[in-house]
Amino acid sequence: MRKRIFLSIFAAAMIIFSLGFAVIMGAMYDYFSDQYLDEMKSEAFYLQTAIKNSTSETDKSASDVLYELNWPSSYRITVITRDGVVVYDNKEDISKMSSHSDREEFKEASESGEGYSNRYSATSATQTINYALLLESGEVLRVSGTHLTVISVSRSLLPWVIMVGLLAAVISLILSAAISKSIMDPLNSINLDDPDETKVYSEFTGLIRRLREKNDEIDLQMEHLKSEHEKQDKMRREFSANVSHELKTPLTSISGYAELIKDGIAKTADVKAFAASIYDEAKRLIILVGEIMKLSQFDERAVQVKNEPIDLYESCFAILSELKTKAEGLNVKCTLTGHRCIIVGADEVVDEIIYNLVDNAIKYNRPSGEVTVNVSEKQGKVILRVSDTGIGIPKEDLNRIFERFYRVNKSHSKEINGTGLGLSIVKHAAAYLNAQVKVESEPGKGTVMSVIFPSGK
Repeated sequence: MRKRIFLSIFAAAMIIFSLGFAVIMGAMYDYFSDQYLDEMKSEAFYLQTAIKNSTSETDKSASDVLYELNWPSSYRITVITRDGVVVYDNKEDISKMSSHSDREEFKEASESGEGYSNRYSATSATQTINYALLLESGEVLRVSGTHLTVISVSRSLLPWVIMVGLLAAVISLILSAAISKSIMDPLNSINLDDPDETKVYSEFTGLIRRLREKNDEIDLQMEHLKSEHEKQDKMRREFSANVSHELKTPLTSISGYAELIKDGIAKTADVKAFAASIYDEAKRLIILVGEIMKLSQFDERAVQVKNEPIDLYESCFAILSELKTKAEGLNVKCTLTGHRCIIVGADEVVDEIIYNLVDNAIKYNRPSGEVTVNVSEKQGKVILRVSDTGIGIPKEDLNRIFERFYRVNKSHSKEINGTGLGLSIVKHAAAYLNAQVKVESEPGKGTVMSVIFPSGK
């Protein structure tokens, strides 16, 4: 940044110098040009007066007077007749001169008594100024002078211009370095950790304080991201270990029973029971792999479904009918309340949410317990509430129940047929439908799981 400031100041200084030099040169050129013209006018008026005084007393012509006067002038003096014929010229041979009737200054003087013209020569980089006065005899007196143009003057002064330019460049470099240093040093000394200590550029105090606040926010976000990363890393390791364990358990059972049958160790009467155990473990394994695949699809947003309007009340009725036999077997009463509410989603995704919530409410209930499913609408949201009178969830476990393979009561969960992935599937399926999941629970009294969907109206 210091380099950019330095270059900006240096460039500005050089531009100002160049513009200043051009303005000064232009002003000086105009001044000296005006002085040059004034001198020519003075000489022309002087000669006009001398000619007038001499011709009034004698019969001499203007050219005769000028020949006699032999005026030592640095300017070119010319007398032109009414017809444009040159009859006197103090610098050139008049016999070799052509008619001047077409000259601008001659025409103006013949018409108005005074004429002026300025002619440039690109080859010699000079300009010729012509000033003409009408004499009483009808002839025209012209005074001419040649001087350098502004370009030729600049060329003649080029060595000085280069010298002054180099000096200006050196001075600009020194000043630019000093100014950029004076700007950047206070900025570099700003203490973002304690902006109140910054005494330089008091105008920046508010900005520095805001930067400090933003810096603190970024630090907090970085800490949060780091914490989340560590948490996700831990969950990933736990998930890998849990998958390995959950897959190994049924496979070990299947392998053990199969080995007993293969080696002929199992009694004929036990073969049927062993086969049933192998079947149950295989079925459990299939369910586990299926649920892992579902979670993987939700994680990768790879669920290929078509969203359409769904009557959530009807979906709940269908799931309760499907789980009716299981609930009756565990002596749990299931009730559906509420009314028809429309959401937008996919049947299989919505059914996953309802099934897992109701299935958990039945499995983790108590004998003669109740499960109530309610569908309602409030403030443009459709709410699915699944409440039970089961064992409840301790407060310290509420934040972890949606983790994969997490079980609140490890000893009790062994008695219950489940994979520990149900609520994790609910969470991911709800996120897929832009829905929110909330949980309220009290140990010994029951749990209320709520899923809040955007309305499909």
